[in-house]
Amino acid sequence: MEKRYTIGEFRKLSGLTARTLQYYDEIGILTARRTAGGHRYYQEQDLSTLQKIVSFKFLGFSLGDIANFIHKDIWNEKDSLIFQHDLMKRKREQLNDVIRLLTLAIDQMEKGGILHTDIFISMINHVQMEDHHKSWMKSLVPAPYVDELFNRVKSNQEEIEKKAMNLFSRIKEMAFSDPTSRAVEQLVTELMEPATEVAGDDLERLEKLFATDLEGDPWLFPYPFSPEEEKWLEQVMMYYSEKEKIESGEA
Repeated sequence: MEKRYTIGEFRKLSGLTARTLQYYDEIGILTARRTAGGHRYYQEQDLSTLQKIVSFKFLGFSLGDIANFIHKDIWNEKDSLIFQHDLMKRKREQLNDVIRLLTLAIDQMEKGGILHTDIFISMINHVQMEDHHKSWMKSLVPAPYVDELFNRVKSNQEEIEKKAMNLFSRIKEMAFSDPTSRAVEQLVTELMEPATEVAGDDLERLEKLFATDLEGDPWLFPYPFSPEEEKWLEQVMMYYSEKEKIESGEA
């Protein structure tokens, strides 16, 4: 006969309050049984369900999503653990990415640099939205090519992020200055270097493709710049694009 646990015993095992257990019971993700006399109790298998709830909550799933996982779970116990293991590994990678960005931000401040919060938030967002970015890009270009692009970034991610934080900060500090100035020209040159390193000869094609499709999905890649800063940057990039065409004889 499977072991039974009273509410008090299960509460001690789980570390949850009686009110939390009652709430889980009410929404149907961890339902207590009842004796003939109406007393609530739990069984051994409920500990496995509780473990899933704890894991999925840590991963950031809502209780509604957790309920769907539990009610639709047709895996055996090993498959369920493998699924949770893979999600935890992904969570660890995301945490490591955020820790790296926090370290980068602290280092910049310790060196006397200005930390622009909107830039930092944008970079954190990029880390958290990586899977969405991949899916979106794969809807536009072949999946193997997208995987190759992301692998190039991963191989040198810390250096790319350092350059990005520095360049974005300088853009904010130089915004609205004369686009023809030597300092702005140097900034544009440095801004193009990381993109060229990653995309190579496909940079221009990708820019045109993404610029068109991003109009319908601006939430995917939120810029760390104000609308005014964006407008100035667009004018700068257009100026140097036209200048390059003239110098190369394409205009």
